[in-house]
Amino acid sequence: MAPFVRPYTGFYWFAIVNIALSCSVFELFGDFNSLPTGFLEQDYGLTQLVCTATHGNKVLDKIFTNRPDLFTAVVCKSLVKTKHSAVIVRPDRCFTMNTGRSCNRTVVSIYDHRTHHIDRLRCAIGFFNWSVVTLEDDITVMYSRFLSELHNLVKVCIPVNRVRLGPRDPPFITPLIKFLLRKRNRLYHKGRVEQANELAIKINSLIVAERSKTLSNLENATPKQLWAAVDRTGKYNSGNTAYCNSLLGDVNRVNDFFASISFSHDSKPCSFSNLDSVHELASDFTIYNYEIEPVLRRLKPTAPGLDQLPTWLFKKCSVELSDIVAYIMTRSFSAGIIPNQWKCSVVTPVPKVPKPQLLSDFRPISVTPILSRIAEKLVVRRWLYPSICPEIINDQFAFRPTGSTTCALVFFIHHLTRLLETNSYVRCLLVDFSKAFDVIDHSILATKLEQLNLPSCILKWIGSFLTGRSQQVKYLNLISTPKPINRSIVQGSGIGPTLYIVMEGDLRALSRFNIIFKYADDTNLLVPEHTDIDLATEFQNILNWAKDNHMMVNISKTKELVFHRPSAKPPLPCPLTDIEQVVTAKLLGVTFSQSLSFECHVSNILTICSQRMYLLKCLKSQGLPAKQLHIIFCAIIVSRILYALPAWGGYLSASLVSRIDAFLRKAVRFGYASQIQQLADLLSNADEQLFTKMGASNHCLHQLLPPIKSIPMQLRDSQCLYELPVCHYNLYKRSFVLRNLFLSAY
Repeated sequence: MAPFVRPYTGFYWFAIVNIALSCSVFELFGDFNSLPTGFLEQDYGLTQLVCTATHGNKVLDKIFTNRPDLFTAVVCKSLVKTKHSAVIVRPDRCFTMNTGRSCNRTVVSIYDHRTHHIDRLRCAIGFFNWSVVTLEDDITVMYSRFLSELHNLVKVCIPVNRVRLGPRDPPFITPLIKFLLRKRNRLYHKGRVEQANELAIKINSLIVAERSKTLSNLENATPKQLWAAVDRTGKYNSGNTAYCNSLLGDVNRVNDFFASISFSHDSKPCSFSNLDSVHELASDFTIYNYEIEPVLRRLKPTAPGLDQLPTWLFKKCSVELSDIVAYIMTRSFSAGIIPNQWKCSVVTPVPKVPKPQLLSDFRPISVTPILSRIAEKLVVRRWLYPSICPEIINDQFAFRPTGSTTCALVFFIHHLTRLLETNSYVRCLLVDFSKAFDVIDHSILATKLEQLNLPSCILKWIGSFLTGRSQQVKYLNLISTPKPINRSIVQGSGIGPTLYIVMEGDLRALSRFNIIFKYADDTNLLVPEHTDIDLATEFQNILNWAKDNHMMVNISKTKELVFHRPSAKPPLPCPLTDIEQVVTAKLLGVTFSQSLSFECHVSNILTICSQRMYLLKCLKSQGLPAKQLHIIFCAIIVSRILYALPAWGGYLSASLVSRIDAFLRKAVRFGYASQIQQLADLLSNADEQLFTKMGASNHCLHQLLPPIKSIPMQLRDSQCLYELPVCHYNLYKRSFVLRNLFLSAY
């Protein structure tokens, strides 16, 4: 640990920076009082570990480090007489010695996917007489027979090898790579060096591909997650794992906790009335093999459900399995019944915070069987989504085609700046629902589904999907006993997100002057200064809607932010009862201030990117080639700058643009990127792509475009097809839609 350095002069700052960039592990700690230290995070990639107030309501005692994955800072009451709290720093990883074979190894089965084995399986499936399955009348019995026969065919045709994975194995050592490493060692021992070397080349390519895939998926990762993915030593266990083991070790207790949220003794079963009022033909629900085959062939790697049918089986045998799978789904849709095997989900607890301390810090993600997810997505694509009126989803930007967080933020800023044209301030209420997905009442959802133009068989199928469900928690190689649930939309299912759209579709603003927009369960309300219905009445309407739909608003997490034009700061309206008025707030990953300056957001971005620059420095020192280094730079740094850039990029001052450009130039100078990129070019490309897409009539932002010009004759050349709105203030003109409209006009 580095000695304490009092940070008072520029000389010490220079020494600190040099030490931080040269040492493998560096810590700077002390009482910094009111000294500005943000540049240590923004410019040099250090991370401040202390998040709790240490003196009154301020954080004066700070700890900076270049390896935040190795340490944890805990604030507690001091044992000496002082106004400061004590700060304890402890290692966040448990270092282990190589003392031989570990007792915590997991046995993993590896299927031999060589071509001749797969061909034998395809031949067996193709010539198998599936009449033993199709002759069954009961859907559950039929699917059970299908599983039994298919598992037997796989067992006969595909050899299985078993390998042991231990805690010292690096994350990129997959079961396949571990098996090939063992095979290479056997070849070396037998003197077959040439074959072993050929296999070593293949293993190396697999490791490179696995590491590239891991790093490319870390766009929004924390420094701890980045270090866990990059560090190659494998000589320690993550301290985060220790936290998870203590909380999730008793899987039955974890399942009791999650199931209690999604179960209520007062909930009524999902039932529909007048299901036989519409005459339907059996052919309306026929699924053909040519529809199923490409779906099976293009499956992405995903975890199987309790039926244990893996992804590779459907991908490699898509042609042979398409007939029987299409028949099972046709029978299921026609009868409006799903197999009982599809009603039990495997719940995986996913941490919502870097260091979970309670079970409530985990999000339950359900994994249903792969065929169930395919059937659910077919229902959504063919029947459910087309039956939803556009008015229901025009303010929802999640779980729909073309929807994204960028589109939601563009919609939000567009209407915010439009309202500021005629109002001195606009009040924004950020509403937080507690456990929104897990407490959906099935009987209320059924009432809303009946209002859609859905076939009765599909209504029955959805009702069957929601009725009689259960879940099991899986952690490591432990799995709990099933527990029943009678609420929720089953997070992780194929149909759940669309069902949530239907559930929240009737939550609307009372006044046509007020704007409500949603992204999943994030619900936000804009109320201008001059309106016929004030914010208090609108919020009470939301509370009444939540009560009627058996949902709950989290008052402590609901915030209000009052926006105004930068040139004028009007007196703020009185806050709502029990609702905190804040100066800045984070909405969908972007930090907003009252005047739309985005200085805080840029500082947050540069802080995160600077921390990732140190990670790139370590990768470069380990010999990663420049081409791969540039790919990782684009994946974990440029992508962070590009996030929702069309929404907020037009409001950056020249000084903020120069800060981002200087950071990008520094990356090229240090050899982490192969070419200089400027923010203006990144913004221009992002604007052009999104503006082109929103020209389509089915795009979620198409509603923001003004009417097309009615007079074709122009006095001068102009590529703008739309009427240009009148702007009184520059704030509205710099919004995404108007910025691109005026750009095309001039």
